[in-house]
Amino acid sequence: MTAEYDLVVIGGGPAGYPAAIRASQMGASVCLVEKEKLGGVCLNWGCIPTKTLHAAAHLIQQAGEGGKSGLKGSLNVDPEGLLSHKKEVIDNLVSGVEKLLKKRGVNVVRGRAEIVGAGEVYIEERGSIRGKKLIIATGSSEIALPGMEFDGQRVMSSKDILDLNKLPESVLIIGGGVIGCEFASILNAFGCGITIVEMLPSLISGEDNKISRFLKAFLRRKGVVTHLGTRVESLRRGTKSVTAYLDNGTEIESESVLVSVGRSPNIDKIGLENLGVEVDKSGIKVNSRMETSVNGVFAAGDVVGGMLLAHVATREGIVAAENALGLDTEIDYSLVPSTIYTLPEIAHVGLTEEEAADRNIEIKTGNFPFSANGKARGLREKDGFVKWIAEKSSEKLRGIHIIGPQATELISVGIIALERGMKSGDFEPVFIPHPTLSESIAEAADDINGRAINIY
Repeated sequence: MTAEYDLVVIGGGPAGYPAAIRASQMGASVCLVEKEKLGGVCLNWGCIPTKTLHAAAHLIQQAGEGGKSGLKGSLNVDPEGLLSHKKEVIDNLVSGVEKLLKKRGVNVVRGRAEIVGAGEVYIEERGSIRGKKLIIATGSSEIALPGMEFDGQRVMSSKDILDLNKLPESVLIIGGGVIGCEFASILNAFGCGITIVEMLPSLISGEDNKISRFLKAFLRRKGVVTHLGTRVESLRRGTKSVTAYLDNGTEIESESVLVSVGRSPNIDKIGLENLGVEVDKSGIKVNSRMETSVNGVFAAGDVVGGMLLAHVATREGIVAAENALGLDTEIDYSLVPSTIYTLPEIAHVGLTEEEAADRNIEIKTGNFPFSANGKARGLREKDGFVKWIAEKSSEKLRGIHIIGPQATELISVGIIALERGMKSGDFEPVFIPHPTLSESIAEAADDINGRAINIY
């Protein structure tokens, strides 16, 4: 007899496993099907391992400047040690997810799943199961360019480069988006020669222009070469190097190439056509309740396109689970934070200056440099700034942009301020502890009206 559940979730990444847990919390019987490791790309080959390497890169960068604050000595990269540490971090977190699901009573089944009919899922080598409701959370995969297919050594994906036991002397990064710039920062700190080729006119094009310009200048100061508004036309692989031919006639030889040009949804061979689930080039089409075009079938995470962020996927998975079990929950994308683990870190939430102009919103801005912050000076991390955007008429805060030390932690203050509808002057009566990096957030807000204390 085929096992039947209230909910079947396909995919155990940052959308799938939270969906399964939320459904279990609501009293449902749940089966989660995962063909690889629990935690998905984020935990195993994305967010967590890259941030583990980012932490090491940050330490090395800081140690390299230790002489400026009266310290001697330096740190050297141990690739095998880094891989071992990365594996330990990942294994512990995957084990934690497994324990959470077990304690919640979620039945985890390993294998490749395919939807074969209404409510029926076939799991390779294990047989069929049935679900009254279904959530598809199969994630996404890296895009390989024609003629630049991944080989794991000369031409690599971000997944490949995470498992190197020897650092290449030089790396050409194709794509100056979030992942490309994160790896540029990390590998540069590790001592690799880095060149970035980006077809758009700026790095990390979704960020505020002031942030993008600052990052480009900072990377250039660290020795990173950038070719913007430029395309790689072809690659020639050799036994010890790769030569890239750019559309401006430039030739670049490097030991390895990292291709980082985006991701595509995992929608092939999972049986969507057997139900008639609608898809487009971005992925599975869903509404604000994460419902697909087929009744009782929901989707969440990278497989639906949009913002390919783990925290977005988690929220989508929870919304999908709640609606699958009878609640009426909608997702709101208006205040999704962006966090980028370059050196220095970048984070923002709300409108950029360019987006405000596109919406014909008259604005005022406030800026505060970390060079004027005592804590940042003490940390030897004075590069960067905080930038607030406020409506000119109401002074309501509409966006915050940070590049600098611990930007990915500081952004939470900005999220709360925007969620609560705060205005530029609302920080003035608040006691912000000193000395802290967070003082820069309040000072930048005060600067909107020229009332910041520590800058002129």
